[in-house]
Amino acid sequence: MSTFQLDLNKGDFPIIIKPNLGQPLLINLKDFKNKEGKYFKSITFEAIILTISNQTIQEIGKDFHLNTFIQPILTDVGNFLERRGERYPLKLIEITKLNKNITENNLLNEENCIIFDLHYTILKEEEIIGEKNEIFKIVFEISDIRSIETLFKESERNLLLFDIIHRVPNRNEEIINFHSLTLFNKDLENLKFIHATDLHVARRNDFLSNFLKERTRQKVKNQKKSRKIPTTTNEFILKRDFDFKKGFQLYRFKELRTAKYNFNYHLRKLISFVNDNKFDFILLGGDLVDYVELANFDEDYKNNFHVLFDILLGLNKGLNKPPFLVTDKEYINSKEILCPIFTIPGNHDYRRGHYSIKFGNIHKIFGVTKKDIKNYEDSIDFSYIKALYSKRRFLKDYFMYLNPNLNFKIKIGDFNFIFLDTGRDSIADIHDLIRGAPSTRGLKDYQIDLLRAYIKLCGDEQIIIVMHTPPVSPNLSILKRRKYRKKLKLRYRKLKWSDFYEDNLRKKLGSSRLDTLFNLKYETIMYNWADLLKIFIGSDEIIKRKVDLILCGHTHTIKEFRLKEVKKKSESLSIGFLFAPIFIDVPCEVYTDRYRNYFNKFEDPMEFSIWFDVNKPFIFQSQALGPINTRFRRYKPPGFRCFEVKNNEIVEISIYSLHLKKL
Repeated sequence: MSTFQLDLNKGDFPIIIKPNLGQPLLINLKDFKNKEGKYFKSITFEAIILTISNQTIQEIGKDFHLNTFIQPILTDVGNFLERRGERYPLKLIEITKLNKNITENNLLNEENCIIFDLHYTILKEEEIIGEKNEIFKIVFEISDIRSIETLFKESERNLLLFDIIHRVPNRNEEIINFHSLTLFNKDLENLKFIHATDLHVARRNDFLSNFLKERTRQKVKNQKKSRKIPTTTNEFILKRDFDFKKGFQLYRFKELRTAKYNFNYHLRKLISFVNDNKFDFILLGGDLVDYVELANFDEDYKNNFHVLFDILLGLNKGLNKPPFLVTDKEYINSKEILCPIFTIPGNHDYRRGHYSIKFGNIHKIFGVTKKDIKNYEDSIDFSYIKALYSKRRFLKDYFMYLNPNLNFKIKIGDFNFIFLDTGRDSIADIHDLIRGAPSTRGLKDYQIDLLRAYIKLCGDEQIIIVMHTPPVSPNLSILKRRKYRKKLKLRYRKLKWSDFYEDNLRKKLGSSRLDTLFNLKYETIMYNWADLLKIFIGSDEIIKRKVDLILCGHTHTIKEFRLKEVKKKSESLSIGFLFAPIFIDVPCEVYTDRYRNYFNKFEDPMEFSIWFDVNKPFIFQSQALGPINTRFRRYKPPGFRCFEVKNNEIVEISIYSLHLKKL
């Protein structure tokens, strides 16, 4: 049975909140073996659970003893239950009650950091957890490791995903933490992973796509009745399909621009791509859903987090009734993802209601024209207030079924990944929010404390920050474009972003710095912006080391920056409310280039390592996986970044995007 059949904030039974689908636990079997390949210690792992008050360790033990299992996912297709293998019982080793009242003075301990974050997320929201407000840690042992090793040999895979299943005593129900445990059987010095962001999954995406197809079918039918031959253009949406491939498909630019995108289908295509190419993990960088509540009456889904959940698990509902009267593969969740994912929310994940795709130029991110959507209407009325209304409590199903933490750290191989929540929309500049280019609230003081603690816990190891909103983002307005086109003496062509690359700017202006040219706090974070940048570059009053990479999204564009500690008094920047500006200093120098090309530019690995350490941190902004990039008429199709690691060093960063198949 699915967890969605239980209201987890009700009832007196304890629930496992971590690990979960969006923050799975990774265990490498090789860490438990000696040189001869024999296990020298038992394989155990920890889980965090929530219980009601006054529940004793003995009572919790009875709940989980002989009632907890792991179950492997063996294949990505077919009947959902038949994809799974035999259940393996877990042995309960230890239960410990955890102190909820952790302060910033007790953060140099990873367990305390987890609890500290939970205190500011789910433990403050009774609507989310109900009466379950006590935290315990359970240690489980995986007993039948030999059978699991046999599974690895039979599957010929280097990783296996497992569900953790808790059978609730005295109830005919089970709580399943899907994909919450990943077992590796490989050296983690070599890895392949993906950074995908801005998925914008919503049930409406399928409804809109189906509307466009049904209208086209009717148009083609009418043409045949009148003995007209339907053109390829008319039938485009019925036949068009995509593949993810490296780079961009420039020669079909015009078709890609109006390709009538279905963001849900992009995620379905990504799942197929990941499963076929055997990636080690995926970083999903926020805006997982377009908004929380549904835009159309639908008895099959509670909200869009459930739609996302079913796509990831390859589950289907409602395909046998209107509007989905045809078995079109674009709407079928045909594959379950076979790769662990790590999630953070974006500003859209906090938003309660849907927006109108007919407002302004929003239709362009779907790759449709106003004529395409002329008669399309959502069955639930659009409300400006609901569309802009965002609260943490709207993340309830995200917390319970995907990831209970907003900020957390994981270590994979030699890399430490620190995930930061950049918050919901900021109303500091209501103009930018309404026009679809919002800044987000940013980091609260407790997050700064948590980030410092996580960086300290990393020591000298590599650090990659994953956040939704970028730490710097330029306001390249039309007036700015005109100004710099003239200043850079571009008489016969339009301004390009590459004109601001380091070498190009140095040749034209004598300086490569962007922070002297632009407001770089546009469409970024409002709170603790300067403090965050100081931490990244190692000039913070506490943190004196630089991070390596920052991965982000939000703007749906591909940009790459590097940060450098400022040597003299920095530029002043106006921020704050539209009519009440506040001036702050930009705490670092900012440069841009296509830095991903540098990762395979150096023949000598040591030379590259020195260059990287001198010039870091680097910021890599990825385009959206869902919407098309429509900024300044420079259309880029949806996609993601792929990272390849060899011998604990990133050796390649590639951009993949949707390519149209031949009709």
